[in-house]
Amino acid sequence: PLTLIKGPLEDQLNTANLPDRQRKNLTHAYQNTQRLEQLVEQLLALSKLESGHLKLHVQPGNFEQFLSAQITAFSFHCEEKHIDCNIQVKENEDGALDWFDRDALEKVLFNLMGNAVKYTPEQGHIELAGARTGDYFDLRITNSRNYLTPQQQSDIFKRFYQTNDLNAGTGIGLALTKELIELHKGTIRVESEKTGTTSFILRIPVAKNMYTPSEILEETLQDLKTDQVFHSSQPSETIGIISEEAPQLLIIDDTEEILEYIRSIFEGTYIVHTAKDGQTGYEKAIATIPDIIISDVMMPQQDGFTLTQRLKENELTSHIPIALLTAKTQDKDKLEGLQKGADAYVTKPFSSQFLRATLANLLENRKKLQKRFAQEVILLPKDIQLTSADEQFLDRLQKVMDTHLVQSNFTVDTFSMEMGVSRMQLHRKLKALTGQSASEFLRSQRLKLAAQLLRSGKSTISEVGYSVGFNDPSYFTKCFKKEFGCAPLDYISKKSGT
Repeated sequence: PLTLIKGPLEDQLNTANLPDRQRKNLTHAYQNTQRLEQLVEQLLALSKLESGHLKLHVQPGNFEQFLSAQITAFSFHCEEKHIDCNIQVKENEDGALDWFDRDALEKVLFNLMGNAVKYTPEQGHIELAGARTGDYFDLRITNSRNYLTPQQQSDIFKRFYQTNDLNAGTGIGLALTKELIELHKGTIRVESEKTGTTSFILRIPVAKNMYTPSEILEETLQDLKTDQVFHSSQPSETIGIISEEAPQLLIIDDTEEILEYIRSIFEGTYIVHTAKDGQTGYEKAIATIPDIIISDVMMPQQDGFTLTQRLKENELTSHIPIALLTAKTQDKDKLEGLQKGADAYVTKPFSSQFLRATLANLLENRKKLQKRFAQEVILLPKDIQLTSADEQFLDRLQKVMDTHLVQSNFTVDTFSMEMGVSRMQLHRKLKALTGQSASEFLRSQRLKLAAQLLRSGKSTISEVGYSVGFNDPSYFTKCFKKEFGCAPLDYISKKSGT
């Protein structure tokens, strides 16, 4: 039902020359559908808690950096209200791993920080202080707001309880927060001072021995290697134990905490590269040709929208899926990002689970494209959606293939020279489009052409091998069998039906 309400409202708001009064009323209605969506999500989470279907999934991490990243995601909202947000999180000096459920605590911090920003007046302040003490992490979130009486402090975590504030919410967020903290074996309480500040005080267990084996995600060597790197004060560009075949991810964000948090989500499964502004990110994308990019929108040197447009217009990087990450939640901002060529738009604060799923889906779509291209000899399939830059690259590639493919001295080096790119750039571009390295692509294209010639029946097997650039007939037969699962003679017999 919400979709059927929200969709038509969006359509009406996009109507040109809409009278101001109607636009105001429709905007108000649209904003309330967003509130309803949030309420439904929270009610569903409470229902799962009650039924016992919401379980802890504790894993190792650096809670200080996780916390800083979640709070920093609200900086845009604080700036809008001119709120001074001060974060004082002490680093864990002994380097011990923290064990916590990222998804549960993301919801907790989203609700508490959202609550703090909402009730803090313009030019007010929010202060967050935290540190690990033994097996626990102690956290205090304080903000300027009206005094809460002892009775209000007692009732504030009850479901559907609302204070008398003019902008009171639904009374679900803090109830869900308390139940999630208790699921995490922690505690939460509230203190309010008549001087005009209110604090939420949390104590969260972060030691592995505080949780049962069923609550701990399977601990692998990879998990620990990843986390040890993340705890290091000298973050590395990549982790050496990752397979060279792992997808390469470029993260571009000017906020150190966000950058390191996103790195922690993907290290261990991706080869991670980072950049701290749009221009550096563009240069690194050209140099490394990553498989996928996550970029912030608001950055120095070059914003995410401009960066996306430049990357999509460049033949070398036009194929790379880009997920834009931003605190801008207006539909017009999302639309601008998509119009510039972004493949996904993720709003801050974000769920690590959602971000992982977003990237996995983008890469899966890229694999489907690879399978289609890998089957083609003519490299412009009519039913595959391509950017204009991709089309230009493939058009040049086809011309080079038509001219040089049958030449036995046409190597990867001469291939890259003819394309006007480095050997590595050609390798990464072809790997992304076809799933094949440059040498594999050349061999495969020669063999597909050979198969066409064999089907025509106008040449012998040796003649076909020589004509497509193979100097050794036995090597041609070996490669052909590997590509098509049978020797050239058997291939001819099958195709001729004899």
